[in-house]
Amino acid sequence: MEEYFFQHYSQGDEVLWFDGEVLPLPAVDGQYHGSSFVKYSNHPLQGFGSNGTVNHGRNGRNANKRMIELLKKRWKPPTIGAVEAERERNRKHVINERMRREKQKKSFVELHKMLPYGTKGDKNSIVRMAAERIQELQRCNEELKRRKFELELALAAAIHDDEENLEVAKIKLRVVHPSSGIDSMLDVLKCLKNTGTKTKAIQSTFSSQEFSAVLEIEAKGAAEVEKAVHETLFEAEKKFGRPVLFD
Repeated sequence: MEEYFFQHYSQGDEVLWFDGEVLPLPAVDGQYHGSSFVKYSNHPLQGFGSNGTVNHGRNGRNANKRMIELLKKRWKPPTIGAVEAERERNRKHVINERMRREKQKKSFVELHKMLPYGTKGDKNSIVRMAAERIQELQRCNEELKRRKFELELALAAAIHDDEENLEVAKIKLRVVHPSSGIDSMLDVLKCLKNTGTKTKAIQSTFSSQEFSAVLEIEAKGAAEVEKAVHETLFEAEKKFGRPVLFD
């Protein structure tokens, strides 16, 4: 492109200058043709004078100033709504941070109360002592589990021995003209419960002439249980002078 302009629009040592103005040229064939190019020598540069000094024209401003002006035009200040939203967001962040620290402080205070007397109040001491206390509790927990397991084994062995020593016996009761056969039977059942005797079966007959019952029990020392039942029934009917018969 530059070679084209120099070849077609240069005249010797003179160069044509584009100025945006349409100037008349000599007539060709009786007609004038306008052109945007003029001789460079007839249109000196506006930035420099004849003595070589700088001529500050309309395009002579500093490039930095023009760039600053351009950035000012493009930069738009934040709207009031955006500024208020950012300010509110910062305020909430500050409040949340204060609440978090206050909650953390209360947690450390409560934890410090649970630690042994003499524990320092700084966070490092509280955390260190709490860790030691947790380890100690874990050891105690393991010890309790071990003792529980041993007690369960001992209890199971004791129950097994008791079951082997249990005796099955039948207790027969008979009362002629009972005062109240039902009340007498209730006293007998209370006696069995107090002695820890397991009752497997009960057969009873109630009438105004006679009260009879057969108790099948399972207990350790069935003879002592049978004796206690007879004494209970005897005391219940003795108040009314009724005879008690035992088989």
